[in-house]
Amino acid sequence: MLNEIISERSDYVVDFKAVFEALPGSFLIIQPNPPHFTILEGSDDLFQTAGQSRHTVLGRSVFEAFPENPVVLTATGPSSLRNSFQNVLTTKMTDHMPILRYDVLGADGQFKERYWSACNKPVLGKDGEVLYILHSTFDVTDQVLTTNKIEESESRFRHMVEQSPVAFLLTRGTDLIIESINAPMLRLMGKETEAVIGKKMVEVLPELKDQPILTFAKRVQETGESFSGIEVQVDLLNEDKLKKHYVNVSYTPLIESGKVTGVIHVAHDVTEQVQARQKVEASQEELKRFKFMADQAQDSLVLMRENGTFAYLNKKALEVWGYSEEEGQQLRVPEVDPVYQEEMFLQLFARAQKETIPQFETLHRRKDGHIYPVEATVVGLLLNGEPNLLAVTRDITARKEMEAALKESEERFRIMADAAPNMVWSINPQAAITYVNSYFLSFLGVSYDTFLRDNWLPYVHPEDIEKAKQALAGAIQNRGIFTIEHRMRRHDGVFRWLFSQAAPSYLANGELYSYVGSSIDITDLKEAEEALAQKNAQLVQTNNDLDTFVYTASHDLRSPITTIEALIGFLKEELTETACLNADTENIMNRIITSVSRLQRTIQDLTNISRLQNANQKNPKGEPIDVQEVYEDIKADLVSSSNVPLCQIQTDFQVQQLHFSKKNFRSILYNLLSNALKYQSPDRDCTIHIQTRIEDDQLVLQVKDNGLGLNERQQEQLFTMFRRFHDHVEGTGVGLFMVKRIVENNNGRIEVDSEEGKGTEFRVYLPVAE
Repeated sequence: MLNEIISERSDYVVDFKAVFEALPGSFLIIQPNPPHFTILEGSDDLFQTAGQSRHTVLGRSVFEAFPENPVVLTATGPSSLRNSFQNVLTTKMTDHMPILRYDVLGADGQFKERYWSACNKPVLGKDGEVLYILHSTFDVTDQVLTTNKIEESESRFRHMVEQSPVAFLLTRGTDLIIESINAPMLRLMGKETEAVIGKKMVEVLPELKDQPILTFAKRVQETGESFSGIEVQVDLLNEDKLKKHYVNVSYTPLIESGKVTGVIHVAHDVTEQVQARQKVEASQEELKRFKFMADQAQDSLVLMRENGTFAYLNKKALEVWGYSEEEGQQLRVPEVDPVYQEEMFLQLFARAQKETIPQFETLHRRKDGHIYPVEATVVGLLLNGEPNLLAVTRDITARKEMEAALKESEERFRIMADAAPNMVWSINPQAAITYVNSYFLSFLGVSYDTFLRDNWLPYVHPEDIEKAKQALAGAIQNRGIFTIEHRMRRHDGVFRWLFSQAAPSYLANGELYSYVGSSIDITDLKEAEEALAQKNAQLVQTNNDLDTFVYTASHDLRSPITTIEALIGFLKEELTETACLNADTENIMNRIITSVSRLQRTIQDLTNISRLQNANQKNPKGEPIDVQEVYEDIKADLVSSSNVPLCQIQTDFQVQQLHFSKKNFRSILYNLLSNALKYQSPDRDCTIHIQTRIEDDQLVLQVKDNGLGLNERQQEQLFTMFRRFHDHVEGTGVGLFMVKRIVENNNGRIEVDSEEGKGTEFRVYLPVAE
């Protein structure tokens, strides 16, 4: 048939039949004549795979040449193939068939199981009609049979896992998505099958997120290395509470086609066994710890039986008594306690089994016969159903000696305190009087027993009681010094002012023992202070009157000075007109005018100072100020003055707007800048830096120059009124005094750093207005 299909060219002819037969793969050319679909041609590979010869197949129907296996009813090959041919004729498009089973009849007359992956493609003519159907197919029997075996194996495995008493789980991928799980694993997790399949383990058990067991499983998925763990702790939620579990786990990678596709989890819950073992170990460990701690104790710890023998003696008890461990096993209570002999010990033993016995003192006897005092705490307890008496004893020889020494010391203290010329007393940590000397009793006019009974509060002035109680309670709480001024009633009923102070005293073990204090009568001193306060008030009034006088005098002097200045002017004109003004008289006249001008400036400065004194301008009502604007105004005034030398001025106004008295701020900046200009150094070019900034919630005005500078003595007197250190420039010496007064009146401060020959820096600190 293919011989008729020949492509001719001038230089060669292709034998398509030979080419088709030699092509690799399984092919058939089918005639589109349903329902027969006759085989027109085929490839050698197909005939060989199907076990057919070419001459027995060509010209026959596909379904006759390759009959259906009548035994296997599930074989759907012929019907699926017929439907595919029909689809190609209808759609005139290629039809890819799913893998189908199409058994092949062998030479022995038996059908052999075969699976195929097939494709049917139309060969169209010039008019679009289907000329042939090209059927290509591949034998995938081996792959299908292998897959079927795997699925069968997995099915048997799943069935085995589900029936196993051991917990199994299969996850896929790095996210450990649960694919299969058996009942024991579900019980361990406390979940239902529907709630876990297809979900990530961390979604099903979010409490595992930061637990090692999840990390182990992920590591197996990532590395392909198996992992097994014994008694691994896993905390699982149970009724909204984490419950501790212990499991023996095994993680095995599931490898398919050389890649790790999943992890097989095997777990065996051993919680009950572990917890049972832990209880036994804890019990044994508890006993070990008890003996260890008992042997480390600094006190004697003994366990006694009802017959007076010792069930246990710690190392301290044996050491203190001087016995070996073997000797201690033979001892009885009466041998080491001369107080609690047979009858008394039995009474103590029986009582301890029924009630709590307060701490008490007794005596112990060492092996060498030495008897010493001890403090004992005992408690009755049952061990293995038998009554026992546990005692903790402490040697109190040192304490007894200390108490005796303390008693002797207190006696000496009382003797010295009674001889003291002031009031001496002591109180305990509960603020109760424990001692008062004779001088104090004489002041109060009461007996020792009466004062101890009444305590100190009834004798304190009612207005001072609460203050005294709080001060004393605070000192006791903080273990600090107690000081207070208060009034106390003297024996004649008059309340006198006392200054009381006390310091804590401690026992050798650091425990607060008492406060020891003294009180002195300061009534006369208080009265003297009141008299001094009155004098100070009078001095303030006098100072205010003086300020008023200065202001009035300076105001009243203005008019005469102005008159004198005018008269001098008239006199100078008169002398000029009469030709009586010579060089000497003119010099005298100029000196008079200069003196009058200086007097006017002094009067003006006095007036300004008086205004500052009388106005009491602390915290004045401010106004918005533009710092640059004030600076430019001052600069214009200073530049217009012919006696001010040139200087390079650098500004850094980090704070450009502030709220302050504009007049006062101008006065501060004017005086600081004019001083920097006046007192330039002739040895270098003048440079001045002006800055405003915020520092520690304060506005800082800084003026720094490289002028003459000041020595330490001059700096100490810098802000003194009428104090000047350089006479080569004009001035009255009140500018910096006024600056300091303005700054301090506004709750600020001024600082100066200066070095003679290098320059001066002023820093004005003003509160930032809210």
